[in-house]
Amino acid sequence: MFSFSKNTEASNIKKDTIIWDYLRKIEKSHDEYKVLYLATGKLQNQNMRAAQRQALVETFEAVLKKSGGEIMGLSNDDTVVFFNKSAREEILACLIKLRFILHDDPLIKSNPDMEKSGFATFYDISNGAERFRDVIKKASEQASAENKSMSSMTSSNTWGSGGMASGGAKRLRRELTPYMLGKLQKVLSMADFSSLIRRQSVCAVIGKSAPQMLFDEVYVSIPDLRDTLLPDVDLTANPWLFQYLTETLDKRVLANISRHDDGSLVNNFSLNLNVSSILSDEFMQFDEDINASMRSTIVLELQLADIFSDIKAFILAKTFAQYRGYKVCIDGITVDKLQYIDREQLGADLVKIIWHPSFMDVISEDKHFMDYVNKAERAKLIICRVDDPQAVEVGNSLGINLYQGRYIQRLLSAQGRKVMFK
Repeated sequence: MFSFSKNTEASNIKKDTIIWDYLRKIEKSHDEYKVLYLATGKLQNQNMRAAQRQALVETFEAVLKKSGGEIMGLSNDDTVVFFNKSAREEILACLIKLRFILHDDPLIKSNPDMEKSGFATFYDISNGAERFRDVIKKASEQASAENKSMSSMTSSNTWGSGGMASGGAKRLRRELTPYMLGKLQKVLSMADFSSLIRRQSVCAVIGKSAPQMLFDEVYVSIPDLRDTLLPDVDLTANPWLFQYLTETLDKRVLANISRHDDGSLVNNFSLNLNVSSILSDEFMQFDEDINASMRSTIVLELQLADIFSDIKAFILAKTFAQYRGYKVCIDGITVDKLQYIDREQLGADLVKIIWHPSFMDVISEDKHFMDYVNKAERAKLIICRVDDPQAVEVGNSLGINLYQGRYIQRLLSAQGRKVMFK
C-alpha cells in the first residue's frame, strides 16, 4: 500500500513551516491580505461528518481560487483562511454559509454570531501580523501539550485529515470522490507512469562513516501524483477510496518494473504493497518476469494497519512471498508501538520504525525499551523518515545500523559528488 504517512515524506514539514512561509510570502504584498481564524477545534461535535468538512473546504476554496489565498488546518483542529482583502464580502458570505453547515453543533446553536462568540476572528496582515503569530504559537503549544502523552504520529486530527506533526499546519483540500477516483484510475491506466515513481535508499550507517546502500525503496509519491493530476484534492482523506487508489498504483508499479520501464530495476529494491496486491494476478505476472535468483534481493513492505485488517490474508500472502524467495518487511511502526510487535511470530524478515523526536521520550520513560529492541533483533530493524543526524546517533546507541530518509539521501548524494570530483 502506498501509505500516506510514509510516501508523502516530502510533505511532512516540521512544525508550522507551511503557515510561517505563507505568512512571510503574503506580508510582502503589504496590505493586500487578511486572515480569518476559525476555532473549529472548539466545536462540541468533534466527530464532524465528512460532508461537513468537505463543505467547509469547498465553501472557501471557491472564493480563494478567484481572488487568491489559502485554507489551512492546524493540529489543534482550528482552521485558518488567508484571503485577499478585495474578497472580504465574499468571505463574510462564506461565514453565513458555514453557520448553516454547522447549525446543529451546540456551540453554534448557543451563539449564532460567529464573530461575537469568538468562533471567527479577522486579522489584518498589515498591522496585526504579530497578534496573529501569537495566536498560532499558542495553538501550537496547546496541541503539543495535549499530544505529549501520546505519539504525535498517531494524531486523530479532525479537520486536517491527519499527517501533521504536533503543532503543525496543513493545507486543506477537497476530499476524493468516487467520480474523481474513476477519472484518476482511467488517466493512470494511460499515462507515462514511470515519471511518478520515486526511489529512496535504505543504508547501513555506523557513526560518521559513509552510508552503504542495501536497497532502494520504489514508491509512488502521493503529493507528486496529486499535484500533477488533482492539485485541489486530498487523495488520502477518504481511507476507503484511497485504498482503491493504492491498489491501482500497486498494479501499475508491478507492471512497470516487469517491463523495466523504470530503466534499471532488476534487484536490490523494495516495493511498498497492499497485502491484497501480493495475491493478485499482477503480482503473479511480476513474479514470473523476475529472475528467480534475484527474488532474495527484493523486499516486500507491508503496512502494519493493512496487516491487521486481515491477518489471515497477510499470513497467506507472506507465506507465498517468502516461499518464492522474497523478504517481507513490516512498515509503519511508531516507536511507542514496537512493544506490541512480535516480529518473529509474524514471520517478518525486517521491521521499519518511524523516526520522530519523541523517540527520546519513549526510550527514557520506558525502562523495558531495550527488551523490545532485543526481541525484534537490532540487525532486522530499520529507522525510516530520518531527517537529521540525531536519528543516526540515537539508533547507533541502540545498536541499530539501518536507516532511510532525506538525511541519508543527502549523505549519499554528497558521497556521489565526492567520488565524481575526486
